[in-house]
Amino acid sequence: MSDAQSPKKFNLNMVQVLDLGCGIMHQAFIKQPADKAKALLKDLKNGKRIPLGALTLTNKNAEGEVKDQLEVPMSLELDYSEFKGAGFGFPVFEAALKAMLSRIGQTLKAKKDLNILTNQETGGTLVHQPGVVKVDDQFNVLVVCIEPGKKEDIIFKLMFVDPDQYEQLRSEPADKSAEA
Repeated sequence: MSDAQSPKKFNLNMVQVLDLGCGIMHQAFIKQPADKAKALLKDLKNGKRIPLGALTLTNKNAEGEVKDQLEVPMSLELDYSEFKGAGFGFPVFEAALKAMLSRIGQTLKAKKDLNILTNQETGGTLVHQPGVVKVDDQFNVLVVCIEPGKKEDIIFKLMFVDPDQYEQLRSEPADKSAEA
């Protein structure tokens, strides 16, 4: 295969992509006015994919000159099918998101292992730095996955996962989780 026919190769640094995505989610749901953040959550709950902008990937030659570039659209989805209990609204979502973003931020700052799990079939990654919230006596756990889309795009998927799989949540005191 000649160079003209071979696919362009770009290295994707998942830690940088995660950091960028977390920053965008922080802006979208925590920094901007609550009415706009609530409208975004409503769209996500209705199954819409929210565009987050684009990531520009660049290949440079040995002299530092740009050889080629690729614009990679990014978007956000929500899967709350495993959310337990009643009352899934903005306050609960915001508390879970803040807890998750805080854990990811602290882990990045400390340069510790992000506990990234990779799906070999899809190329997606689950960042296991959960945001835990407790409503009444029910825990819920939010994580983020970074998945390659079908059209050279990146999807950040916020997912509530079954809290029953976490042994420590069955006996953990409430002060270690975010109360919603």
